Amino acid sequence: MLAGAITIAAVSLTSLQGSLPGQKRGRAAPDFVGINAWVNSPPLTLTQLRGKVVWIDFWTYSCINCIRTLPDVRQFYARYHQAGLEIVGVHSPEFSFEKNLSNIKAAVKRYRLPYPIAVDNEMSTWTAYLNNSWPHVYLIDRNGKIAFDLSGEGGDEDLQTHLRALLAETGAHLPPPINFSETSFNPHQTPEIYAGFDRGGLQSSLANTEGYVPGQIVDYRAVDARTVTDAGPNGSFFLAGKWFNGGEFMRAEQDGARVELPFFARNVFIVAAPASPKATASVLLDGKPVPASLLGEDATGGTIVVSRDDLFRVLHLPTASVHRLTLTVSKGFSLYTFTFG
Repeated sequence: MLAGAITIAAVSLTSLQGSLPGQKRGRAAPDFVGINAWVNSPPLTLTQLRGKVVWIDFWTYSCINCIRTLPDVRQFYARYHQAGLEIVGVHSPEFSFEKNLSNIKAAVKRYRLPYPIAVDNEMSTWTAYLNNSWPHVYLIDRNGKIAFDLSGEGGDEDLQTHLRALLAETGAHLPPPINFSETSFNPHQTPEIYAGFDRGGLQSSLANTEGYVPGQIVDYRAVDARTVTDAGPNGSFFLAGKWFNGGEFMRAEQDGARVELPFFARNVFIVAAPASPKATASVLLDGKPVPASLLGEDATGGTIVVSRDDLFRVLHLPTASVHRLTLTVSKGFSLYTFTFG
């Protein structure tokens, strides 16, 4: 479990910190400590990388906010690596299953990450940086000082401005800048929802009157559609049927158990896992089958097949709007989070 001081799992709005080019630089960057394994690289140290500009990217593979940044991180690497940029992804897990090295390697392959990945399962490097969010980028100058950091999604233009200034200090020949399109955030979007009692209890995520009963199986009474709708899209969900109350997850203990979610978003994702080799979740939108054009890529035919511990894309709507999502699941389906975009 993560330390109690870690209070957010993914930042959805940009927070800019650190010094601007030409101003006094920050503290010396901590080295990679307590790393369990390296992917795409032998073990690295910041001493080895001294003289280069180093981009440290704290991420984890089931965090949708992290995943949405990865195409741009790849683009930065492709554009600026030859000019002296080194990117190191530090994979610090949010959930226990994210410590599995084979899962991490599969995610690195799935998202086509070409740069070194440090597996920080004990959160040692995370702690050394006093980090508190996913994703979080730290830019380290040629002298090993933290020159700039950015927490959350967005901010690519700011990152590029600082990166180019730092590379120029090394005498690098700079390629043309990347032309990034603007990314907009919807302040009314439903926030990330944790299912398990550790964080869900703090958020009051579970709206059933039975509430959380840690470590126990609870047979939750179904509620009607009006009750779900009236709860509003502000970050709560309902269960029906028998569910085991875990710290990180809620696990269905019978076939046909249900999840009801009121939400406001364009895209809906879940982080889920199977207790056995496979679990399934059928999808309804506002009580009706979902047209193929509105289903996420992991919900082909209206059913999500959960055969790994990961993030799954459920819905992709034309615009952000208020709806009710119903998942009818098989025994062993474990729900960790809902995230939105």
